[in-house]
Amino acid sequence: MRTFILTIFFVLCLALTAGAETKIGFIDMKTVIAKSEPGSKAMEQLKSQFKDMKDNLDTQKKSLDTLKDELQKQSMMLSQEAKLDKETQYKRKVRDFQDMGQSYQRKLQQAEQNLSKPIIDKLLEVIESYGKKNGYTAIFDKQASGVIYGQESVDLTNAIMAELNKAMRGK
Repeated sequence: MRTFILTIFFVLCLALTAGAETKIGFIDMKTVIAKSEPGSKAMEQLKSQFKDMKDNLDTQKKSLDTLKDELQKQSMMLSQEAKLDKETQYKRKVRDFQDMGQSYQRKLQQAEQNLSKPIIDKLLEVIESYGKKNGYTAIFDKQASGVIYGQESVDLTNAIMAELNKAMRGK
């Protein structure tokens, strides 16, 4: 449905600008954000910011695995009551681990949004400026617009990435 609506929009844009030269380009926003200087710096910052939390999760995971192994090894030798007690303890730790993992994911997503928002805002400014300066009728995001094929000559990903790097350096 989304592709259909975008196709209709695209056709209407072409129809409205039929008298004028139509110049269309596309970029891969994910690539620009991931490979640009500010995007790379943001990813490094995220990794360093959450390294301790990831290490803590890894330690908890090893602890759970050890506890599970102990439970399996001792299950034959333990009384029914002791076995139930160990299983309850293991389930509680698994639940705590899952809660911690979900909390980690939420914090990571929030931090990623906070770090990427200024980059995306600047990227949109750069795209608009580039489009106006170079006479583009429309510039589409390759992923979101559903572009299946586009000539390399209309792929502006590298040019926009270079412009974003310049703009963020000057900031």
